Amino acid sequence: MNTKKSHDGVFKTAFRNPKHAASLLKLAAQKNKSLARFLQVVDLKTMRAERTETNRQGLEGSADLAFTLKIKNSNDMAKLVVGLVLEHKSYPDNEVVSQLEHYFYELFRLSRPDCPMVAVIVYNGEIKWNPLKAKLYAKYPEYFHDIGYPFKIEMIDVGNEVGNIDFGKLNPYVALALVAMKYVFNAEKYKPIMDKAMKYFLDPQNKIDDNFIREIFLYLGEEMSSEYKEAIMDRPEIMAERKRKGFVSVADVLRAEGEAAGLVKGEAVGLAKGLAKLVQSAKNFLAMGLSLEQVSQGTGLSIEEIRKHCL
Repeated sequence: MNTKKSHDGVFKTAFRNPKHAASLLKLAAQKNKSLARFLQVVDLKTMRAERTETNRQGLEGSADLAFTLKIKNSNDMAKLVVGLVLEHKSYPDNEVVSQLEHYFYELFRLSRPDCPMVAVIVYNGEIKWNPLKAKLYAKYPEYFHDIGYPFKIEMIDVGNEVGNIDFGKLNPYVALALVAMKYVFNAEKYKPIMDKAMKYFLDPQNKIDDNFIREIFLYLGEEMSSEYKEAIMDRPEIMAERKRKGFVSVADVLRAEGEAAGLVKGEAVGLAKGLAKLVQSAKNFLAMGLSLEQVSQGTGLSIEEIRKHCL
């Protein structure tokens, strides 16, 4: 089952806004000295979203996120612009550099021959991985080892950034997305900070788009339980349904699943299956310390239903 799309979906939703992407870069630059040097020479206020679609020999593809931004203190005549690609990975992928080379030529080199590119790999997988440690052309004699890429590559390991989150200062979309991206792989380790995140962001005084909160709920879904591979967001049919009808709540998904199963196994059995999964998610949210109203908002269950099945 392909889990990649669900992780990428949350990443794109959280960081496609240039301000949110800039907030992520500034947070990571606190530890990444090379990335900090990049931020010293560019003006983040000038960051603009760019197209991500590519087409190579008839094969269509898409970078996760692409931006352009201007160099600091460059005069209007020079208009020095740099390309920026944020490529998300939730698993080690040894083809990532080749992928970035394709994006460099397709998104910037062909249309802006004099525009350099910086590629930032944002990784939140379960195991340690750093593709930048591998030597280029390692199998060749040492003479070839200093051949470089035609662009700069930076690495952000989400696990290194989560512990530094200050919910009162960091962009709320960035904070909630980063916590969720690590919690989904290691619920036990990150439960305390997830509890804190949910309480903060579900507080009506801390304004954040309800649809984004619901998307995080849906992303986590059954990952709140032990059935990670059965996560709602990982199922292609659910992704297709969300694209076709817009956002659907966890309750909508599970009820629909139960009704579909009911056509084959009997309505009572199908609905019971869907409700059982939904109730489990609600119980997990309650265990995090969320109120009945917050759990109702996140799952789509009524308060009466939560009281009946979870308390």
